[in-house]
Amino acid sequence: MRYILIFLGATIFILVAAVVLAQNLPHTQNPRFSVAFSAQQARYLGLEANEVYGAILKDFKPAHIRLQANWNDIEPIPGEFDFTEIDNFIAAARKNGTTITLAIGRKLPRWPECHDPVWLKNLKPWEVQSRVNKMLVAVVEHYHDNKTIVRWQLENEPLFNFGACPVPSWHNLRLERDLLKALDPSRPILLTDSGELSSWLETALLGGEQGATLYRVTWDPMVGYFRYLWPPFYYRLKAALVSPFVKQTIVSELQMEPWAQAGLVNAPVQETERSFNLERFNDNVSFFKRTGLPEAFLWGVEWWYASLKKGDSSYWRAGQDLFNQPTI
Repeated sequence: MRYILIFLGATIFILVAAVVLAQNLPHTQNPRFSVAFSAQQARYLGLEANEVYGAILKDFKPAHIRLQANWNDIEPIPGEFDFTEIDNFIAAARKNGTTITLAIGRKLPRWPECHDPVWLKNLKPWEVQSRVNKMLVAVVEHYHDNKTIVRWQLENEPLFNFGACPVPSWHNLRLERDLLKALDPSRPILLTDSGELSSWLETALLGGEQGATLYRVTWDPMVGYFRYLWPPFYYRLKAALVSPFVKQTIVSELQMEPWAQAGLVNAPVQETERSFNLERFNDNVSFFKRTGLPEAFLWGVEWWYASLKKGDSSYWRAGQDLFNQPTI
């Protein structure tokens, strides 16, 4: 009984402390909306990546974009790196006055998460990690002096067990973080986690900046479509709990596209609207603003453009309105 009372007392103390921290956490009145762009996702939707990217820069004029260096794209042959596409994206961003977060590592956004080159499949786990480290060195050395890149994102939700990836390893992540800090101590490092299903503590303990997803409606084979009931304060409370360890917490994926069980390419409107529509577009933006967090990467701009090409311009116009709204 004594230990139960101690546990309950400690739990209550932590919750009260968290609420106090959350109330004192700076509340951003005018957060930054950034674009999460994936050339792979554009191609998956049957689009030309350069066309989508150019339209984003022209119509939205975002201050900031996240790009990603998928391993299978940049090192198709062992030891031979090709950064041509990313170089072109970064050069276009620079002309537009847009800064870049570059996501690097083995596990990066979009399915299957681990974008492995085909030559990796017969290597032993320790050999794979060695190749990951060499890849990180190559990327950072290539972009070390590029001033358009202002932040690294190391891996994507690296400690959340999701995707066609090996079991997460905090030890390996810490070694990668240490390597990245040694290679480039000047830029901040963003580490991300599931906003809904993780505590964020493991990634936060590695320091830097904390990113978290924010999804409202998802699909699961066990329960079907599912709506998260967490209020905005849930994310603010978790941000407060990790605030002693990180410089800031941002939303690394704000859901702005449907979660279709069979994929977005051929999903009918009746299916996509079960998880996302124009009303939810506006509601998700409003929900994020109520968290008080300073920045959100919008997840789904490629799908907005695909909808535009199919004759539905509503999402693209809503994106223009969002990015062109006056600052306070």
